[in-house]
Amino acid sequence: MKKIKPTTSDVALLAGVSQSAVSMILNHPTHPRFSPETVKRVLEAAKELGYEPRSRIIRQSGRFHTKTLLILCPVISNPYYSSLVQAAEQEAEKEGFFTVVCNTYRSAQREQKILSEFQGGTICGVVFASIPQSRELVEKINQEIPVVVIGDRNTSIAVDTVEIDSILSGKLTAEHLLSLGHRNAAFLSTTLNEQNAVRVNRLEGFQQAFQKAGGQVHIFSQEVTSEDDLQNLMIEHSIGFSLAQQAMREPTITALVAVNDMVAYGVVSAVKEAGFSIPEDYSVCGFDNIFPSQYAGISLTTVEHCILEKGRNAVQILAERISAKQNLPVSIKRLEYRPRLIVRNSTGAPRTG
Repeated sequence: MKKIKPTTSDVALLAGVSQSAVSMILNHPTHPRFSPETVKRVLEAAKELGYEPRSRIIRQSGRFHTKTLLILCPVISNPYYSSLVQAAEQEAEKEGFFTVVCNTYRSAQREQKILSEFQGGTICGVVFASIPQSRELVEKINQEIPVVVIGDRNTSIAVDTVEIDSILSGKLTAEHLLSLGHRNAAFLSTTLNEQNAVRVNRLEGFQQAFQKAGGQVHIFSQEVTSEDDLQNLMIEHSIGFSLAQQAMREPTITALVAVNDMVAYGVVSAVKEAGFSIPEDYSVCGFDNIFPSQYAGISLTTVEHCILEKGRNAVQILAERISAKQNLPVSIKRLEYRPRLIVRNSTGAPRTG
């Protein structure tokens, strides 16, 4: 008689918990939703019954039973991420994959919850549109399911990555302003901390160039919580507007550099509302070169970060690993793009007098 394999329902019955709880715990034993006692009960029940998670069976068989890719991004409302995700979806369709997109709102807990829900054989690959909050967890998942992170060359994570050099991006912007004659600039940013390494690296590169030239950088930042990101679609514009108002109180500042183009749009609005002209009174710069920045009414000087190329490449790398049945990574692939300054009408020589 063929032996009947135990199921999650059997484990749930023995452990005295729900079937969904069993699935989440077996795929992510450190899930914050469950107490250590509950986790222990489920793991002991699974061991007693000889239950083997589906993700492990898939890994051992050397093949995947799904064609679904999970794409995680902080906020789809920023055109940087919406463009990147669409490029990834276009490439996924060419490769024969279906995609599921989830917003993390830069919350480690939300990120972990999404990952736990989609483990267990429901997906065959994961694309992170930004550096993940839970790096150790992501590196662990990469041992079972191929993961690609679209990140920064200055921030290491042990998975396949498609990168840009954010420190160089900051230097390019600074060198442009310095060449125009600016010596006092403001750097305006949403939350600056180690969880937002790209922003910190852009600032670092900008400061390095200004300090080398004997210039001064004034830093203005405002914290944005996960809840802020979730509830306010205009949060980056609003913060750019508010921080620009603060910066313009310092009479020596002649250039306003926003951490990304969306924040820069808020800066532009604040400068114009205050009755000043761009670039005659203030030069304004951003980063990312999202598609609205080229429009005549905006014409923002910014840094090209190869958004579409990065989205396509991330899926191509996943497809290669999946096609090769390479569940366990034998090497780490790093594909790096060089940032490029795009000079438009928002920058000029500093005002005199």
